[in-house]
Amino acid sequence: MKARAKTAEVNYLETKSRDAIMNLMKRCARLFLIAGLLLSVHIRPAAAQEYVLEPGDKIGITFWQQPDLNMETRIDASGKIDVPVAGRLTAAGLTISQLSAKIVERIGLYNRNITQALVQVLEYGSKRIYITGAVALPGIHTFEVMPNVWEAILQAGGPLETAKLDKVTIVRGGEVNGQVIPVDLKAFFDQSDLTKLPELRPGDNIHVPGGTAGAAAGGAGGAAGGGGAAVASSGGLFQRNQVIYIYGQVVVPGRYEIEKDMDVLQALILAGGPLFMLRASGAGPTIEPDMKRVKIITHGPEGPLVYEVDLENYSNEAVPYPLKIRPGDTIYVPRKESYTKFIISTSLGAAITGTVSILVSFFLLDKLLYPDEAARTRR
Repeated sequence: MKARAKTAEVNYLETKSRDAIMNLMKRCARLFLIAGLLLSVHIRPAAAQEYVLEPGDKIGITFWQQPDLNMETRIDASGKIDVPVAGRLTAAGLTISQLSAKIVERIGLYNRNITQALVQVLEYGSKRIYITGAVALPGIHTFEVMPNVWEAILQAGGPLETAKLDKVTIVRGGEVNGQVIPVDLKAFFDQSDLTKLPELRPGDNIHVPGGTAGAAAGGAGGAAGGGGAAVASSGGLFQRNQVIYIYGQVVVPGRYEIEKDMDVLQALILAGGPLFMLRASGAGPTIEPDMKRVKIITHGPEGPLVYEVDLENYSNEAVPYPLKIRPGDTIYVPRKESYTKFIISTSLGAAITGTVSILVSFFLLDKLLYPDEAARTRR
């Protein structure tokens, strides 16, 4: 009996050990799978394809071995360019490195000393967008990759103090010339999803309407401001020259110079902090910043990313983990309506008004009903 019990115990322990080993192997397999997925996600952006030249692109060609041949030219409608010595070449449809090799190969037939040609895109002529209205740098802007509406506005230096971001319009160019598409950027910020913004096409016009400067802060569109540092020039889909953007329900929305290791709370202090407003008519709820749904819009490897942050709980922590802001980031503070303060303020006002009315009515009635007594009181 003892031997049988011992054997059963050994079998049980062996089974348990085998199960433990199998579970461990399964966990390891899962970890390797997750690691592989993470690596693939990390590596994918690096495999971006080289830009393919198109008609209308303006390019610069530099020959450091013979600078007198340096030139700037625009690819014509047929996709060709004229290069000194090399003659007429097809450029459209080639990458920058392919065109560079082609130029060197052609010139090398006449001058073997030239072994390198640096080709740079100076202007993406085929991807032009017109940006007008209340932006820092209105005019024609070109892009390597078509941006979304918000990226294009940032390319134009960002909105001005008077900009109404809830009333932006896209006027289509090209085949559907004149078609108008309204865009409420505030609504897209509130939804934390810029992927659903209308797609832009070459030749489109983005118009950002403006209002009066005094009505900008906390306005209907969470308007942008000019309280921050001005942007000297545009560059890239996001302005990364140490500038951040703070819009929405803040005291002084606008563009600001970013400081080293700045976090989101320090950035909001630059903009004067959250803005609390009472309606002018007093006939509705108060307007407050919704600190539980603050949006941080940053540049990801494949486009803009929107994060939603609960700053109300974040600021209540004893030692909050710093949420660092990067150059080109946008902080958007949405608004909410507070019925609690509205009810308290209106109820208190009604109570005071009602009390005064009752007292006035009491004295008037006393005079009318008891005139003799009122006269005696005066004596």
